[in-house]
Parts: sequence; C-alpha cells; structure tokens
Amino acid sequence: MTDQAIHHKHRLPPAERGRAQDKSRDGLIIDAALELLGEKGYHALTMTDVAARAGVSKATLYRRWTAKADLVTDAVATLDLLQPPQYPRTSLRDDLLALVEQVGSCEDRPELVTATMEMARLHPDLYLSLVKRFSTFIRMELGKLASEAGHGSGLVLSEAKLEFVSDTVVALLAHYGGPHGAPISRERIVGLVDHVLMVLMTATRAKKST
Repeated sequence: MTDQAIHHKHRLPPAERGRAQDKSRDGLIIDAALELLGEKGYHALTMTDVAARAGVSKATLYRRWTAKADLVTDAVATLDLLQPPQYPRTSLRDDLLALVEQVGSCEDRPELVTATMEMARLHPDLYLSLVKRFSTFIRMELGKLASEAGHGSGLVLSEAKLEFVSDTVVALLAHYGGPHGAPISRERIVGLVDHVLMVLMTATRAKKST
C-alpha cells in the first residue's frame, strides 16, 4: 500500500497487479471533492462531477473511492481540524488545550466544515463515517498525550478508559457545537479540559484555568 493510500483511511489499496497508480491524482480528486462540497453541498455532489473537476476518468476515481461518503470523509480529514496541532509540550493540560482548541475551532474553511456537518445529519452513511474518523483521531491523540505524560508519573490509561474519555470528548464537542457545528468558545474549551479531561485522565482537577 502506498503512503498516500495509508493517509486516506477510506481509499482502496492499489491493485497488486497491473500499472502503478499515479499518486498525484489522489490530491486532484480530494481537492475537487472539497471544491464541489463547498459549492454544491453533500447532497448535490456526485462522483461524476468530482471526476470531471479533477480531470480524471470515473474508473480512476472508483479505483480509489467507491462511495461518496468515504471520499468526502477523507477529503474533510485533510483539513486542519483533523491534523495534530503544534503541542506546546509544557504540560498535559496545555497539550490538551491545544488539541481541543483545534478540533473545536473549525478555523480551516469553517463554511465547508459546517456544510459537511449539516449534510451529515441528513445522510447516516456520511455521519457514521465522519464520526468514526473523528473519534479515532481524538482517541489516538489522547492516547499519545497520556503516554507521553505517563512516563514516571504513573499515568496509565487502559484501552477501555481511553475509549470512554475520547467518546466523552466527542459527545461534548458535538453538544457545544450544536446542529451546525459552530466554533466552540474558549471558555467552553477550558472548562472541558479542566473539569472533564484532566479529571478523567489524572483523577485531579487542573490547578488553574486561563
């Protein structure tokens, strides 16, 4: 499997036989999907339109993504929302704030993220795909932060607890963002970190909120 195929979680792996796939076309397809999603919304977006906008054949597209929901999920995942932030590495709390601020801000093309979440509520396949991708990202990042903070401190999160903590974060972010996926206020983010995440992960409340 190519690096590009690994990056896009729902992309089909290249065929073991036959001509090697052109990696650059993945980017063309993803860019086309994002452009059309912003212009038309999820409902009106078609795989045919994506192929035409990307300048590739439908066969080329379907060899990579067979379902619109999978393609849109991978396209949205390229936005900064689902990329690891620049962690300050000054404390677990500061790193948690950096993570929650990024996933709760929708700063990278917010109108596109908002439109996607609105459409997801009307299309169960897209909703489930996006939620799974978002939950997996949150769980992976929380796991890394817990592991880094745990060296010498006794902080260890079991897989069951890590899943519970990540599910709690996803549920609260969805609640705070509302039906349109609006950016979450700094006050809410600090409260989530200090009174929920720090308590669940360390059994202690953060000493100071900023």
